[in-house]
Amino acid sequence: MDRRTETPPPSDRTMSFDRRRILADGGDPGPDTESESGDGSHHPGPPRFVTVGEGIVDPNGNEMETRDDLAPWNPDGEGTYAWHVLESPDGSNATPTDGPVAAFEPDVSGEYALALEAPDGTHDVTVRAFPEADDDEPRPQVELDATVEEGTVHLSTTATVVGDGDPTVEFYVDDRNDVALEEAGTNETDGTSATDATIPVSAIDEPVRVYAVAVAERHSVPDAIELVPDGDETEDGSVTVERPFEPPEWAVDAIVYEIFTRRFPDQDAPTFETIAERLDHLEDLGIDVLWLSPFLDAESGFGTPMAFGGPHGYNTTDYFSVDPDLGSMSDFEALVDACHDRDIRVVFDLVINHTSETHPFFEAAVDETHPDHERYRDWYRWEDFDERDADTYFGWDGIPNLNYANPAVREYLLSVVDFWADTVDGFRADVAWGVPLSFWTEVAERLTGTKSEFFLLDETLPSDVEMGGGRFHVHHDDVLHDTLEELGESGAGDGASESPSVTDATEPQEDAVADEFTDSAAELDTTTAEAILDAVDERRRRGAHPASQWLLYVENHDTDRYLAEYGRDAQRAAAGATFTLPGLPMLYYGQETGVTGRRDPMNWGAFDEDLLEYYRRLIDLRTSHPALQAGAELERIEYDADTDGAVAFARADPESGCRVVVALHFGDGAATVRLGDPVDGTDLLTGGSVYDEDGEIEGRSLSVDTAVVVECR
Repeated sequence: MDRRTETPPPSDRTMSFDRRRILADGGDPGPDTESESGDGSHHPGPPRFVTVGEGIVDPNGNEMETRDDLAPWNPDGEGTYAWHVLESPDGSNATPTDGPVAAFEPDVSGEYALALEAPDGTHDVTVRAFPEADDDEPRPQVELDATVEEGTVHLSTTATVVGDGDPTVEFYVDDRNDVALEEAGTNETDGTSATDATIPVSAIDEPVRVYAVAVAERHSVPDAIELVPDGDETEDGSVTVERPFEPPEWAVDAIVYEIFTRRFPDQDAPTFETIAERLDHLEDLGIDVLWLSPFLDAESGFGTPMAFGGPHGYNTTDYFSVDPDLGSMSDFEALVDACHDRDIRVVFDLVINHTSETHPFFEAAVDETHPDHERYRDWYRWEDFDERDADTYFGWDGIPNLNYANPAVREYLLSVVDFWADTVDGFRADVAWGVPLSFWTEVAERLTGTKSEFFLLDETLPSDVEMGGGRFHVHHDDVLHDTLEELGESGAGDGASESPSVTDATEPQEDAVADEFTDSAAELDTTTAEAILDAVDERRRRGAHPASQWLLYVENHDTDRYLAEYGRDAQRAAAGATFTLPGLPMLYYGQETGVTGRRDPMNWGAFDEDLLEYYRRLIDLRTSHPALQAGAELERIEYDADTDGAVAFARADPESGCRVVVALHFGDGAATVRLGDPVDGTDLLTGGSVYDEDGEIEGRSLSVDTAVVVECR
């Protein structure tokens, strides 16, 4: 049944769906009794950790800068909200801006208490402002844990920072909890600190969330635990320790496959149904997660020429309706069911930074004669409203940015989140950097509080570690991607493919969107393949949350095809990196079958079988060998190579004791890689020997065409 056009059957979801449909039509939905964020109040959520000089601001017009604000949760678009300071450090004159959604720029380091006056009362929130710091300094990391013994919760932390320094740790109880803790002391040793605090179990009569922040030259992304009482109100009761910032277990070792939805299925009948008919290919490969590029009703549907990006769907015209050319809502649900039957999770590409300029809300906003003009004018951000010049990014005409300073916009988009979260297993947030951090915090707590297995992946380029620690589980690893691009360019030589794309070869292709973004590998020495290890080290130097996962990709819908740009051997080496380094490997449809056009149709019936077999072996090895999975450590090892285009490293699983050496070569021909320690000469990818002429005697010297994985002796 198509829920968009037919009456849904009676169920617990019926009222919520009706509410969302009314919202989509611009009406008054009344109260929603199903979905809520946090405790259901307008409380603005967790404590905020910021820096003097940066604060909590939304830099309208400044592309790629992280946005943030103070905002009521569970907003009522018609409600009245106001912010003011309750307490501030001596010497501070900082005050929040006027309006229901406010900016706040602390002018003195210290702890602030802000109050939100809302229809349901006054809500306090802590803002901890740290001193200004050099952004080039490494950020510390902190891990928070707890044990329960004899009626007491013992909190413990481990804080680390790259380079010199001994981080200290600060604890904060969520302002929504009326619980105090007692700090018990700090031990500092060689850049690592351990701090303890306690809470009596008898004080915990509702779930309590505690945060820890490490402080060195800069402050860390927070970590958190949630203490959930078991219902026994006596002093002998106990609590369960939960870790709300960790990703769902199923996602930690997942293999992700992105499709350009309208170009992946049978092109004679490109529908949800024919996508479902092609799922055997994904199942045979061993794919765990299907990421669908947008499939909602959009301006850029079928027939959009490649000069305008092809049928990409990133300019939505209806958030509650699928593209009818792909099928009905019931057809989409059948596709999700078919994926689930194959143990494949489905990720929805959530595009809520902007709408299409043909979205009914924007059309009302620019038309003074429209009966809803006054309502929707403030749903968008404007460079110059009188000229009807909407705020956009990078000259992306036709996709005006939504105004998150308007509670009605947030209310509406939360209803979009709720609607699709009922059907899919996760969101990939498009242009996540354009949406305030406060909104993503609310979305994460809203979803993971009721759907603990829900998966959240952000697109921030350059990647921003603030997206971790209570917002997203997985981040695009743009540093590694850009490093692979530069290695491909420097090592491609004459190896780049001269073959035309399989289809649409004569259509003009606009510059890849990724070319618009800052080169995230600019600070690395990409003249050597060792840079891929430096790229992984950047995660820790930047201070990523310890539980954050990273999406490793050679290409995606916003980049040119690696095969076409740099050639077959370089593509195999780059793929080898994404399947052997720590993170979630991702394939972009056709990467494994030889598609050379960025958004070309899938080459069904014309696969490059040798290339496909290589990817099958990569996936099989990645999913079967414990030394290549999430629990395995990355180790730098001693080696020499006869070219800077080669690199070697080890992965070791402490639980099983398994250890492998990976050697990659991004140049033409074969590289000789001589290792410091002997290894078995059988390549786990091919089953053949990779010793060079002298290697079999010493077990140290390998011949590497593109990628080799061998067991350690």
